[in-house]
Amino acid sequence: MNKKAKDNRSEYKTMKTKTQKMLPKTSDGIANGGLYLQRVLCGKKSCKCSRGETHTGFYFFTRRNGKLVKFYIRKAEVAGFSLLVDQATTEARARRQSAKDSAELLKTFRVSLWENDGLIKALRGSQNNGENNL
Repeated sequence: MNKKAKDNRSEYKTMKTKTQKMLPKTSDGIANGGLYLQRVLCGKKSCKCSRGETHTGFYFFTRRNGKLVKFYIRKAEVAGFSLLVDQATTEARARRQSAKDSAELLKTFRVSLWENDGLIKALRGSQNNGENNL
């Protein structure tokens, strides 16, 4: 095996390890993004994709620092990672609903305060008028 081939292998191992480290391990690590099936052409002349048949693979797409990034998900890990993404989606939906409910409660509370403030001013006004009449 020549030196160049060894260098390529070590780069592959580093890249694989780096990708695994960059993927979220829990649903908390998935702020946004999703798992998608993507069809790709590799460009090799002897490959099936030169005849029009595409390769398929699952990729996790997300944004990091404003840039779209994608990570390949191995077939053996698709089921587990899919559950992780679904759980993150469910949690995000629950957080959005909670924020919406909180905003509605706050709006109701503000209206109630406004109404109570009006009643307090009216009561104080009637008390002041009563004192002035005495």
